[in-house]
Amino acid sequence: MKRKTYKPSIRSNVSPFYVMELLEKAKKMELVNKKVYHLELGEPQMRTPDLIKDEVQILVKKGIAGYTPSNGIYPLRKKISEYYKLKYQVEVPEDRIFITTGSSGAFLLSFLLNFDKGDRVAIFNPVYPAYRNILKSLDIEVVEIYPEMNERNINFKLIEKYKELDGVIISNPNNPNGQVFNDAELKYIYNFCKKNKIKLISDEIYHGITYDCELKSCLNFGNEIIIINSFSKYFCMPGWRLGWVIVPKSLTKNLLKLSQNIFISSGNIAQFAAIKAFDCIDSFDDVVKSYKENRDKSSKILKKMSLLDYSIPSGAFYFYVSIKKLKIDSSIFVKKLLKDTGVALTPGIDFDTKNGNKTIRISFSPNQKSLLSGLKLFYKWYKTNY
Repeated sequence: MKRKTYKPSIRSNVSPFYVMELLEKAKKMELVNKKVYHLELGEPQMRTPDLIKDEVQILVKKGIAGYTPSNGIYPLRKKISEYYKLKYQVEVPEDRIFITTGSSGAFLLSFLLNFDKGDRVAIFNPVYPAYRNILKSLDIEVVEIYPEMNERNINFKLIEKYKELDGVIISNPNNPNGQVFNDAELKYIYNFCKKNKIKLISDEIYHGITYDCELKSCLNFGNEIIIINSFSKYFCMPGWRLGWVIVPKSLTKNLLKLSQNIFISSGNIAQFAAIKAFDCIDSFDDVVKSYKENRDKSSKILKKMSLLDYSIPSGAFYFYVSIKKLKIDSSIFVKKLLKDTGVALTPGIDFDTKNGNKTIRISFSPNQKSLLSGLKLFYKWYKTNY
């Protein structure tokens, strides 16, 4: 039997990101002039502020240099350091901050930096699927921790059943269920990992997007942690592919070498322009207020659909909804809804490989008119079918 020359590696055989497949279907519908209501994507409502975009024009005219240092330009790392001092009252030296190619680049670098082949890393479901898939592609064993029976929220204390671990990944606020972890929960998971010599990675890319509560960074509980953040969500710069990671001093040397060899550097114009983002905090906070209004108005529509089960999210901008009572697979459900109405939602299988076929994610980040129009169509379709 002739061997195939271009056979994909075993490690490349990861699960697809179903929301992106759904987006492709939605875009094809739009190409034939069908109206689509995008409630599937996690994109900020407000586009990048003019102050940042205007800075791009200035930078282009200046003809700034090409590559930047692999850990990012110093002025941006300094701004981030100052931001942590102001917002969280923690000191983060600039040399512990690395600018990355989006949060995705931060995840890849952090996993390579901290784990070896065969290490065991725990994630709490429901969870952002890229954690699972990047870890698997690196031959790292993923330990899935699921909520207890009839529970929708993540319980950190379930980790006590899994002490033979090399790492743990948490996200706060959580994508997809909007759960926000309080001080006691964060202190518990930090101390548990420190006591058991488990490396803790905290994804904080939805920090700043919370409702009726103040949120601490895991850095408030100690420096033995990896923090990942991004300019995509709160800072309204999706698509600029700019994030950052904060690591303990002991890891900076190796992280710099990985950054030099894998990414060389992040985009120079994006980095210099992002400095202006810290002058737009009031605007970003106003956007969060609009998310809260969207959340509350959306909930009034969702409540009319009595077979749906959900909790009011405390952070991020998603409803994570159980459709168990509808007795239909979530992937089939969202495809049928898109075809019949043009309303695009995300199937839960992206976020929970065990229970995701019974859940959907609904984003309430779009502009309010489009959001409510889409949800009203959803409600009308629901009444007809259920």
